[in-house]
Amino acid sequence: MITGLDPTLVLLLIALPFCIWAAISDLRHMKIYNKTTLGLFLAFAAVGLLLFPLDLYALRLAQAALMLAVGFLLTAFGYMGGGDSKFIAAMAPFIALGDATMFLMLLAALSLLTVALHRGIGAIAPLKPYLKGWKSWQVGGKFPYGVTLSASLACYLVMQTSFAF
Repeated sequence: MITGLDPTLVLLLIALPFCIWAAISDLRHMKIYNKTTLGLFLAFAAVGLLLFPLDLYALRLAQAALMLAVGFLLTAFGYMGGGDSKFIAAMAPFIALGDATMFLMLLAALSLLTVALHRGIGAIAPLKPYLKGWKSWQVGGKFPYGVTLSASLACYLVMQTSFAF
């Protein structure tokens, strides 16, 4: 375990590129790629071992396993896409277990915001030509939830860093 570093800042710097990529790929292709999800998880697996005591590290990996199992069930019953389920599992170790309730409230608030923004942007006539190649604005009724998941993880980590307001 390395001391002297803000673990949440390190996690933010590691997770942010994966969050951005997941959001963009979900907007553009309505898909969160396995390499994005696997990369996010492996990044935590490598760096988390240096940031956390072994018992806390193991707990956070167990969170990922639990979320993967729950996600697979939700996907099997058609409640969410497989990419979303896997991304949630990869996100899970980045979130402290004690912050689960707060994270879920953040996720709920950002769900409303991101859906409204997505629908609003899609309704702006001058933007429609620029959105033609983006599948999320072409598929009727479906929403790229990877945008919300990514925004929630990034906002959570920013809020938890030592430099947060």
